[in-house]
Formats: sequence, structure tokens, C-alpha cells
Amino acid sequence: MEKEMVRIIDQKGIEKTVELISIIEDKDENNKYLVYSKDEKQKNGNLIIYVSKAVVRENSYVLANIESDEEWRNIKRILSEIVSR
Repeated sequence: MEKEMVRIIDQKGIEKTVELISIIEDKDENNKYLVYSKDEKQKNGNLIIYVSKAVVRENSYVLANIESDEEWRNIKRILSEIVSR
């Protein structure tokens, strides 16, 4: 399976290319999140994944930090629902 690579802009305005794993949506809060990888591995060989809020600015997405514990709980709930399918 071919990796889907996307360009992102971090909060400092730096453009990076990362592997897109998924885009998830919290429809209750009307938020979208990018799940992605920088192709980094943990010591045990597991892939490190990142989740960032995708905020629309000038017709493109800019990544933002996830600020609250409640928002993290919602993301974990969504990911759990995906895994249990």
C-alpha cells in the first residue's frame, strides 16, 4: 500500500511533508483532526503518530494544538470507535 504524503504548516509557519494516516472528525464539536506520522519509531519499533487540530485559514488547513483534556477525551473516543469497527 502506497503512503499518502501531505504537506502541513505548523504553528510556526514551517512547511513539512508527513504521512497522512487519517482525518477524523468530531461532528458534535465540528472539529477536524489530522492523524499523521513523521516516519519516527519508538525504541520498540512502533510507529509514533501525531494528532493535531486542523483549522481552516485562507482556504487551507493549518495545524493547531489540542488544548483541553476534554478535547483529548473526545479524540480518544473517536479513535476507539474506529478501532472497534
